[in-house]
Amino acid sequence: MRDLLPSILAATAPEAAMIWLGETIREQEAAFQKRPFYYAFSGVSRHFDKRGLIDVTDEQSQALSETVAGFSVKGWDQFRLARVALLLTLGKQDKATFLETIAALLNTADLREQAAIYSAFPLLPHQENLVEAAVDGLRSNITDIFDSIALQNPFPAVHFTTEAWNQMALKAIFMSRPIYKIVGIESRANPDLSAAVSYLAHERWAAGRKLTPEAWRLCTNHVTDEIVADLEHLLSEGDTTDHEAAALVIVSNGSGRVKHLRERIEAERDAISGGSLTWERLGEKLEFPTTLNGSPSKA
Repeated sequence: MRDLLPSILAATAPEAAMIWLGETIREQEAAFQKRPFYYAFSGVSRHFDKRGLIDVTDEQSQALSETVAGFSVKGWDQFRLARVALLLTLGKQDKATFLETIAALLNTADLREQAAIYSAFPLLPHQENLVEAAVDGLRSNITDIFDSIALQNPFPAVHFTTEAWNQMALKAIFMSRPIYKIVGIESRANPDLSAAVSYLAHERWAAGRKLTPEAWRLCTNHVTDEIVADLEHLLSEGDTTDHEAAALVIVSNGSGRVKHLRERIEAERDAISGGSLTWERLGEKLEFPTTLNGSPSKA
């Protein structure tokens, strides 16, 4: 990561900014000093483009994931990547210095700086000491902060208790965040979360509202009789995306409880077997719905 992150950043960042970052990292690695580190961490905004998004190749994405499973920088801006590169230097310090500095940064950081800190958690040492900070961060209703912890970040899947995980997943539903971007969404599924999704669905239906079809992914491996009834409701009363979500649950679930529903999803089964219907594709469609002219609503 020490060399990979700057190499990704260099593809889009100004040359002068990369020279400053390289010199700063070398200075801090040679003799770490808290105050200059704070200044550098904040000073990223003076060197990089606040509107500049990074470019990452498939090979680089694979290298990142091979180093830390599930880790991704897709969609990051230059500010975040530069700050995460700096935080790797902090990770080389002794435990006391590391934890004190992380706490101080979080206490004084602006929103973009906080997002960078939380994004770096899966790359940093002493992760067991960072769990409480991550859970606290999820209390925020600010989308960028929530996303930096919950989406494309393997830290929660590895370290969160079941209770903390379920709270994060349910809040993602309430905040209309893309569930397909939550790392470990299926491996951390559990009966309590499945029951909570069903309860929330019934609340929404009673109010004449719908639940995001992605939420049913949380129930795939824990299909109770109540969930079967919910799937039947989706197939009878839901829209196209509800049908697709129900079909994905039915096809993925190996229990006999849903066997009688398979005949009702023949078209969706063909799409699943052909690879055109997956949870990721459904999530992308829900995140970027098409406009009237057939184009995605946003890039």
